[in-house]
Amino acid sequence: MNRNLLQRALILLGIAVNIAFLFINLRPQRPHLARLRHAKVLLRADPWRAKWIEENELKDFAAANDVQLDMVTAETFEEVISLLQAEQEKPTGIILASVDDAISEELRKKGALQPIGAGAKPEELAAAVEEFTPEGMGPARVDGQVWYLPRRAEVDIAVYLAPAVEDAFLHWEQDRAAITAALAEANGVGLPKGFVFKKSPNDWDAYDLFVAAWYWAHHPAPWAVPKNSVAPRIALRTGDSEDAVRDLVSSFYAHGLTTADLAKKDSPAVLDALQWEALLRRHHLLAAACEDPKGVDSDDVNELFKARQIAWEPINQEDSLWLHGGSQRDAVPGISDPQEIGWSAMPRGSSLELADGVPKRPGKSFSFAKVQMWAVPVHASDPGMAFELARFLSQRGLHQRETEAQGLLPIRRDLRADYPIVFRLAWMQRLLDASYRQVTLGSGPVPQALAYAELDVMYAELRARVVYGRPDTAPVTLAAIAEAVHEVPHGK
Repeated sequence: MNRNLLQRALILLGIAVNIAFLFINLRPQRPHLARLRHAKVLLRADPWRAKWIEENELKDFAAANDVQLDMVTAETFEEVISLLQAEQEKPTGIILASVDDAISEELRKKGALQPIGAGAKPEELAAAVEEFTPEGMGPARVDGQVWYLPRRAEVDIAVYLAPAVEDAFLHWEQDRAAITAALAEANGVGLPKGFVFKKSPNDWDAYDLFVAAWYWAHHPAPWAVPKNSVAPRIALRTGDSEDAVRDLVSSFYAHGLTTADLAKKDSPAVLDALQWEALLRRHHLLAAACEDPKGVDSDDVNELFKARQIAWEPINQEDSLWLHGGSQRDAVPGISDPQEIGWSAMPRGSSLELADGVPKRPGKSFSFAKVQMWAVPVHASDPGMAFELARFLSQRGLHQRETEAQGLLPIRRDLRADYPIVFRLAWMQRLLDASYRQVTLGSGPVPQALAYAELDVMYAELRARVVYGRPDTAPVTLAAIAEAVHEVPHGK
């Protein structure tokens, strides 16, 4: 009797197992048959990057945690703000969002976010914080509390064509007299005493950049397209776009401006930076598109570089990868010969005004660093899952792969320490070398006052009036620049 009961039990167990396997075969990605949860992640990303993140990162987390993760994408951070404010009023299931340090304060003050630590145990949060670099964690803390976890960083550096730099280094002396005369228009002297053009752009200051720009604009370029054409070969982002204004204010900092004096439009640092740009424009050493009243943004100057029409421009890591072409087979093709690309820190600021033959106000290399962070919407349904997902996406292996695929600047301590070993592609090591050099030489977050006090509008208009609004024959002495700045009421 007992034997018959055992046989029946085993038969029923076998049937149950077969039924289970039937359901597993119907849904092989969910073998544990737990209840499927749904959640959304908000990212600012183009279709290629969004697809890469979904296939290489989100799918792994979804499979391991029995969750369906849907991606919501935005083209701009302004759109991110709108979506998170709408989420605040009517939640749709977004549990994690990528924001940058320029918009995080606004979202936090409007109550659209909650601290990411709300979904973690104190020891888990402490362990997570220790994984990131100081510059990564800087904007993630607010009043001593961890509100975000860093996702990625970027800092503007310089990209150049190595053959163009070599050309200028070997032959610029033939233009010394003309260069001296052009500089004398601005400072009454010309080149600093004992000036030597530096072979490596990592060692350049504002004078080196001017010398290179002059030489390139006046000689046939065998490295350009069309070959041996003569044209201006450097480009700056101009106009009133976010990148253009950030570049401009960054140049003020390179010339010695401090955040405390950010609103002083007639400070020596502001005048020095505007004088250099006015001198470049006076002699038409910038790419012609830069003199358009509308200005040019990152996409415009990157296209010029990719087409080998310019030899130098400021750029961030993500765009650098796009110019190079990267290491992914399905990435957008880059420049024709990526081996000729070089990267460096931004040139050091230096006043045109000389004293005893040397710059009266020497500056430094400086660039604003931007950090993107993981944030949790205030009404996120599962803050715990949000924290787990943020930790998953920032783990060493995925962070390394995303760097190689998308060009971000790693903000993990271990990757920063080991990048010469971890990243085996020589060009990526050069890119990261320049980036970390820039962080060391001079970098910092974009001041919140730039947007909140409308200083960005003030300085965009000031440059438009003082540099591009005057005739290109207008004097470019420091006194002339100061007078032109004074004539712009309140900088607007």
